[in-house]
Amino acid sequence: MDILKKTLTVLTALALMAPLAIVAPVSAKTTTATTTQASVKKQTYTILSSSFYKTAKTYHTKDAKPVVYKAVMGADRPTMTLTAKGKLKAGTTYKVTKQVKVKINAKKSQKYSYVKGQGWVVSSKLTAGKFKAASGVKKTATKYTIVSVTALKKVKTVHTKDARPVVYKAAVAADRPTMTLTTNGKLKAATTYKVTKQAKLKNAAKKTVAFSYVSGHGWVLQRDLTNGQFMNAD
Repeated sequence: MDILKKTLTVLTALALMAPLAIVAPVSAKTTTATTTQASVKKQTYTILSSSFYKTAKTYHTKDAKPVVYKAVMGADRPTMTLTAKGKLKAGTTYKVTKQVKVKINAKKSQKYSYVKGQGWVVSSKLTAGKFKAASGVKKTATKYTIVSVTALKKVKTVHTKDARPVVYKAAVAADRPTMTLTTNGKLKAATTYKVTKQAKLKNAAKKTVAFSYVSGHGWVLQRDLTNGQFMNAD
């Protein structure tokens, strides 16, 4: 009787999940939210429990880009078949609306969270709360001699790829042509930005380094940015 009761409970939760569990292909409106297609891998698990959140919970990714899975629920048994469909962006805030616990083997279970608008992600790959650009960046300051600073007549469109470039805030000396750059967080990966200024600065080794000013963020090494708008296939 206990086994029957447990099975009915799981199947009831499964029935509630089924209409929302099958993730449709990413539309043109949502392609910027996932990155390059992950290797397609399919795995079927037994569902041990499921939870729905009345209010969506806020989570974020860090430097890594967790794999996103689409799910198909078993019609007559409490199973979930997960197929890799892409990846989340690094350094980005997401909303989680539900969670399931599945059986990996006789001794191991694992939790998956449903990221709204994306798909299922291993819960341990997400961190509670909003993403903050400054997290994980050690504060350092470097002084440069200014070679040139140019304000662009036309705003330039650039984007980041998989890496998250460091952002620097600048302090320009009042009585000499020097600029001190202090680390101030990181840009998001796979995101489009606007550049309004460029600077050539000479470091202590007498080497000239080019920086771009990303509107609303700060100075970034020019070599860490790619011209043009971010496209999902980059």
